[in-house]
Amino acid sequence: MASIGSGLSPSSKTGARSMYTDRVSLTHITSNPSLGDEKPAFFSIKAFVSLIRPEQAMWYRACKTCNKKVTEAVGSGYWCEGCQKNDEECNLRYIMVSKISDTRGEAWVSAFNEEAEKIVGCSADELDKLKSEQGDIDGYQQKLKEATWVPHLFKVSVTQNEYNNEKRQRITVKAVAPINFAEESRFLLEEIKKMRNPQ
Repeated sequence: MASIGSGLSPSSKTGARSMYTDRVSLTHITSNPSLGDEKPAFFSIKAFVSLIRPEQAMWYRACKTCNKKVTEAVGSGYWCEGCQKNDEECNLRYIMVSKISDTRGEAWVSAFNEEAEKIVGCSADELDKLKSEQGDIDGYQQKLKEATWVPHLFKVSVTQNEYNNEKRQRITVKAVAPINFAEESRFLLEEIKKMRNPQ
């Protein structure tokens, strides 16, 4: 069984953060409600995005300088509290919740801008334009549908949030990558070898 919480280990060949360390199933996370209680735990998961709710607020208006949330300014433009300035334009950045599924279970996860872009396949600005420019709700929903049931490798963090005096798991996508089938085959062969020759 993969060790709990070490996650984010460097690849032995490249020094890059590996998507193949600490691989677990979703039920390993969801059936352990105390995970992430004292400090964040990190895992890798091979899963599909099974649902992206089209009615959710999937993005926020962000400052083009610092990426923090902006509000509509008096008169025109957008006010950034962090930068203490008005700007005529802003960016849209994803803050998306989706359901992911593997062969053993499912869970709701949060994904922020860079990771959500990789899942959806376009920027929040592009998706907003598709949704609002011509009222193309069908095109918008189709784009989200196309993002589902595509296999990905996810690096996730698990933390505990308190809501109404009740602790709940929060699973956040920290990295997402397409399946490299050659690497995946090597990983599975190593796992089979471990099963045949347990230490």
